[in-house]
Amino acid sequence: MKIIRPDFSAIALALAIVLFFPLVSTAANDLASISGRVRDSDGTPLAGALVIVAAASPVIPERVAFTDKFGAFSVLNLFAGDYTVKVTMPRFLPSLKQGIRLNTGGSAILTVNLQNALDVVRRAVARDKTQSEDIVWTLRSSRSTQPILRMAEQPKPEPAPNAQGPDYSGYFQVYSKSVADTRGTNDAVGSQFSVTMPLDPRSQVTVAGQYTQDPGQARGVGATYDFMPAERHRASVGVNLKQSPLFADPLGAGSLREVQVKYGEDFQWSDHLVFNYGAEAGRADSRADHNYLRPRFGVSWVPQARTTITVAASSQAPAIADDPVRGKEYFDRMAYVPPALERYSHSEAALTHVLADNLEFSAAMFRDRTDTQALFVTTPDGRRGLLILDTRQIPSEGFRLHLNRQFRGFEAGLAYTNATGVGMNRPGASPEEIQHQMVQRRFQVLAARFKADVDCTQTEITAIYRWMSSFSVSHIDPYQRLIEYNDPTLSVSIAQNIPTWRLFPGKVQAILDARNLFEQSFGPQRTQVAQYPRLVKGGINIKF
Repeated sequence: MKIIRPDFSAIALALAIVLFFPLVSTAANDLASISGRVRDSDGTPLAGALVIVAAASPVIPERVAFTDKFGAFSVLNLFAGDYTVKVTMPRFLPSLKQGIRLNTGGSAILTVNLQNALDVVRRAVARDKTQSEDIVWTLRSSRSTQPILRMAEQPKPEPAPNAQGPDYSGYFQVYSKSVADTRGTNDAVGSQFSVTMPLDPRSQVTVAGQYTQDPGQARGVGATYDFMPAERHRASVGVNLKQSPLFADPLGAGSLREVQVKYGEDFQWSDHLVFNYGAEAGRADSRADHNYLRPRFGVSWVPQARTTITVAASSQAPAIADDPVRGKEYFDRMAYVPPALERYSHSEAALTHVLADNLEFSAAMFRDRTDTQALFVTTPDGRRGLLILDTRQIPSEGFRLHLNRQFRGFEAGLAYTNATGVGMNRPGASPEEIQHQMVQRRFQVLAARFKADVDCTQTEITAIYRWMSSFSVSHIDPYQRLIEYNDPTLSVSIAQNIPTWRLFPGKVQAILDARNLFEQSFGPQRTQVAQYPRLVKGGINIKF
């Protein structure tokens, strides 16, 4: 009889596997992961982007991954610790996020917004900087009831566009406006609108207009076609028709009708170099001496996604961006000088740098020259009107510093400007004396900006206060685009949502737009000179 002896080596191996398996499972549960999606500035998923995950410890090798057709990536089996994620792709600026701390068994989910040089340049001059971070990440802790090593779910494709037609957006506003200056107070009821209609993913059309019953205030309509003629090109063509008050002599008034055509283009020459150029041409009252052609040109160098260096020159009039509360600036100029007298020259060298994810700093040196300056004047004999001054020989030169900080739900900014401008030695009793009292003087300007979107009350508020060291005949730094208002003293805009109980397909707001509340004037009691009028506008705004 043959006796079979047990194989103790096989038994020992089986026991070792049984005892070691929980350790392997525990080690697997201790590993972390980094995943996310990569998109461009328009929200389109980017396939083929290179994602590099580097640990702070030099002994841990780098891990790499490529995004799929949905822009998704996933890097698994990472040890706990600090990591740096870098995302690169041709035609885009590299995106880097440091200090991503992974806990044991945790995971970090990233949303990466890759930008090209053109996107960075546009963000540098935009006031609304609600999304300055190029990588946003969320940390998730591990759960003992869920396995860490699992099959990654395939992201769902983007929903198809609405087949019923294009997606319209815009606003319609009805308001009552009161404008007070040395000529008196004018009250008027008016309306304004703006409608944007996308034609395809690369183009859209915007139609805007304004009407007021007061012939002393501007009215008109305009249309703009924005499109991308080629990759890394953005262009716009627009036409504006306007009827506005015309002051052709110091204290007389008339009427002017103007047709204006505009063209502008932003062209990304390379991964770091952007050119922007354009021109506006117009004709007023069908008169040859009221024709004008005003070109502009600029070049921006973007060494990395947080820094922009720009040099620009323009012969166009200063303008602020259109706004649903304040309206279209082209139709809202209080004093319109004949085009034959309007000549501008502006040059600027600027630097913008994002110091942190919510802190941005900008500095600029500029030189402005305007052939004419308009002042609201009340003379001793009681006459009121607009005085057009010749300021060709007194340019404005200086520098500007601006710091903007984003907080949760609001943002705040501070600006300081030091520049020369046109001042007055002493008050003049007549328009001729005012002209002879003009001198070049250095001015200090401090501006504070506060902007908030209060979710609990559904309120949007913007408040600007500008302090000037003395009265200035000329506009100081009118080409700045970082602060909503160039008016002196306090200016406020408020938009308060009104409940509609889903009875209206849109957002209904009660709005208030107040500018230069503490009006600045210069001169004795009987002769008053002011540069900006005081304006208060209230109404109903419908956004759709």
